[in-house]
Amino acid sequence: MMARRGFFGVVVGGAMALLGACGVSGGDTYRFKMTLEVDTPEGVKSGSSVYEVEAKNVAALTPGGVGLLVNVRGEAISVDLPEGRTVFALLKTVNAKGHDDLAYTSMVALDPLFRWDYVESAARIATGVGLTSPAEVLPENRPMLVTFKDIADPTSVVLVDPDDLAASFGAGYRLKAITVQVTDKPVTVGIEKRLDNNFWSTWGKIRQQELPRPGGVMANPYFKTLQGRLSRNDFTTENSK
Repeated sequence: MMARRGFFGVVVGGAMALLGACGVSGGDTYRFKMTLEVDTPEGVKSGSSVYEVEAKNVAALTPGGVGLLVNVRGEAISVDLPEGRTVFALLKTVNAKGHDDLAYTSMVALDPLFRWDYVESAARIATGVGLTSPAEVLPENRPMLVTFKDIADPTSVVLVDPDDLAASFGAGYRLKAITVQVTDKPVTVGIEKRLDNNFWSTWGKIRQQELPRPGGVMANPYFKTLQGRLSRNDFTTENSK
């Protein structure tokens, strides 16, 4: 198991090739920009977000520790579409094999030598040697896309099929490309201008209603809705400003 977005995990048996203790200067931290382009009846609309990926050998942090600490910082991409709609590309991906974070998405796209060696890959990407940048994100590693029928209402969130944007937005809408490239720009912030603290407070109450009730009684199935399964961390890891 691997840590994501600030949580520790352990890999047993030394299955991954790891570097020794290395700080940021050792090449275990990098930033990348992801760009989402959408064909619309009014032309191409696009948005981008800058993320920071940190990969460390747990042994470098905890004596005797085994495994990885992988942390992703950033926020969802927001693309404004005609008629006041917005599509969001989340920090969660559509990968069905359990690789649901943007660290994996960026490494497998940018680093031709990526072989599950997260720390070594982070070091290679940080040095910029032998990379494919910019690179297109393959369909199986795309970020999850969602939209809101009403941007002020968390319960109106719906999935967007990346292969059929027309089903969500109408004729003439199509996903053109999702690309990543290495950058040294700051991590993107500001999503609270669209989704404020009141929005997240309401969302939290909705999720709480779907949790198991005290005494083991489940009044509702565990996270039965999309708004229950998603959380603020799927939209941003940054604190509201």
